Amino acid sequence: MSAIARLGIDTFEPLSADAREEVRRISGEAGLRRELEAWASLLEAETGDGKHLGEHRVVDRWASAVSYWLVDANLLADADNLYTGLEILRAAQTRLQPTGPTARLDAILTVLAETASAALERARQTKLAEYLDPTSWAARMLVLVQAERGITSTEIIRRLCADESQISRSGRALIERGLAAKSRHGRTMGWSATPRGALIAERLRQRSATE
Repeated sequence: MSAIARLGIDTFEPLSADAREEVRRISGEAGLRRELEAWASLLEAETGDGKHLGEHRVVDRWASAVSYWLVDANLLADADNLYTGLEILRAAQTRLQPTGPTARLDAILTVLAETASAALERARQTKLAEYLDPTSWAARMLVLVQAERGITSTEIIRRLCADESQISRSGRALIERGLAAKSRHGRTMGWSATPRGALIAERLRQRSATE
């Protein structure tokens, strides 16, 4: 049974808001995959002699198509397709030369790869924020640490009414994921959220406000 069929498309039951959103996500990811295969096939056919992507007009049209694809993938936070696209762009960078018939293409690939890398990082952050339970100890600790930079473990335990071992485990998990850091603030060791952790903490706060 297909993913869409499992959502109830083949029945007369009205879809819930969550199911409608899942249908849009599945359809969007499938469309992105087809578009990726289209622009990637042209790029992979270019061996460096400029026969496929040597003319400036052709390169610019191709780059425009990839740019639109990146925008859509970024909006959908589609980490899988973004990762695949980034690997294809990087592989082409190592294959092509920065001079000769594909010099313009090589320069464009650098910009597109950097954009894809940033979009992939953002998508991963979004997914992590979606999957992290806002009521979990780690999520609650991250939100508190982001709001009160330099807060100590003792204060976190008191504010969250948690035991020391639980906060220790949660703090270790946040550090391993690159969401929080522990450093000296004056005479004490305090916690702070990393830039990535601050973004996720804000999304968690928004989720908690709407749930």
